[in-house]
Amino acid sequence: MLLGLASYSFAQETDEQIKAIITQNNLIYVRAFEFKDYNKIAECFHYPVLLRGKSTLDKEMLIESYKDDREKQIQPGYKYSIVDEIKFIKISKDLVIAEFYYSRYNSNYEKIFSVARSGTYKKIDGKWKISEYGILK
Repeated sequence: MLLGLASYSFAQETDEQIKAIITQNNLIYVRAFEFKDYNKIAECFHYPVLLRGKSTLDKEMLIESYKDDREKQIQPGYKYSIVDEIKFIKISKDLVIAEFYYSRYNSNYEKIFSVARSGTYKKIDGKWKISEYGILK
């Protein structure tokens, strides 16, 4: 019985399992962004991280960047986001590029903005986290 559990715990994740993990991680990120939970946002990343083409060395730098984006540059009336679509490109068993297509809404349920972002997810120490994040053109 123990031998069976050991082999299960070391089994490689399937592509579908990886997609589910990254999708769930992204949902955590989106909700943290909505609620201005900067510490939770920071937990979604490996450090250093490449954020919008700039090297972000640590959690504190990332939090300051997100505070600026979320509190000073967000669209007026922003209330929540919906992920419209996610596309995955598996590079290796420990590296995935994901394209996220988001829509932002106001409190009247009106779409006020759409954006596409690219995130590179790495699995380090058994955890899938973002190592690079930016806007798709």
